[in-house]
Amino acid sequence: MLIFPDGSRIGSVSGGCLEGELTKKAWWMTESGEPALRVYDTTSDDDAVWEFGLGCNGVVQVMLERVAAPVVDEALAFLDARRNRPVVMATVVRAPEGTGARLFFDGEVYQGGSGDLSVALWEDVRRAWVERRSRYVHLAGTEVFVEFIGPPQKLVIFGAGHDARPLVSIAKELGWYVTVADGRPAYACAANFPEADRVVLFRADSPLRGIAIEADTAVVLMTHNYPLDLRLLPAVLAHQPRYIGMLGPKNRADRMLAELGLAQPESLHAPAGLDVGGEAPSAVALSIASEMQAVLSGRTGGQLRFREGALHAPVMEVGQAAFRQMATMPGYCELNV
Repeated sequence: MLIFPDGSRIGSVSGGCLEGELTKKAWWMTESGEPALRVYDTTSDDDAVWEFGLGCNGVVQVMLERVAAPVVDEALAFLDARRNRPVVMATVVRAPEGTGARLFFDGEVYQGGSGDLSVALWEDVRRAWVERRSRYVHLAGTEVFVEFIGPPQKLVIFGAGHDARPLVSIAKELGWYVTVADGRPAYACAANFPEADRVVLFRADSPLRGIAIEADTAVVLMTHNYPLDLRLLPAVLAHQPRYIGMLGPKNRADRMLAELGLAQPESLHAPAGLDVGGEAPSAVALSIASEMQAVLSGRTGGQLRFREGALHAPVMEVGQAAFRQMATMPGYCELNV
């Protein structure tokens, strides 16, 4: 959360119960220029804690820093230079000698911090990079937030029909980078998809030209055109994206795979979406977006009331397929020590 001197702010750190408190105190708590750590412990019986409305029965730690501080400026410069690349940033949250020191890793460069700290944190930095998940690490007298920071999730939607619009809207609410592609000029125009980051008009003989599909990309085929999907599917599969969703009944996908002579790929979800019910385009979009979020997070998409353990625990529930997929990501092979 970015807090301005006039009390205005961008972003949040909770469900709305801490923002006002932090906005009032952030500037005077950091007057010295050093980072300040504010702890809210809702496991306590202290009535003062409950005035903030924290009903989650946990502990929230918030570190406050001035943007003008050299260590923050270094972090922002590092991130800005790698804005389209995943990075890991490790921040010392609590230590005998002070807080705010940082380490950086971008898959190639591992820099910052003292030598001892760099060595002690390497395995946790490596795991955060490979798993694409942040970690909170306890070392001897030191607590470090090892944070994975990735570029926006990329989504490519083939098919610019009216049913693609709610999927674009939901994806943009999630902060994703969305490309919509279609071969029909009347459909593939920016005016039809003002929220999309890119709208691409492709040629039938080269539908992927100018469209980047990477290992972390999610792709949805919703062209409603069987011959076109028949050309698109093998071309998309060749790029090995993490998720491929396709509209239509299961027998349509089975017939297509049979014609192509392909076995069922693990990344292909056909029909796309979770079984949430609803038939309107917005409900279909919600179903597909929910499945994409689950797959990309390594979850099965089940009901949370049946989940055992912490809700946000970094558990890979989709089995070895998820780890095999991670092994194909850039930087994985370089992380052996």
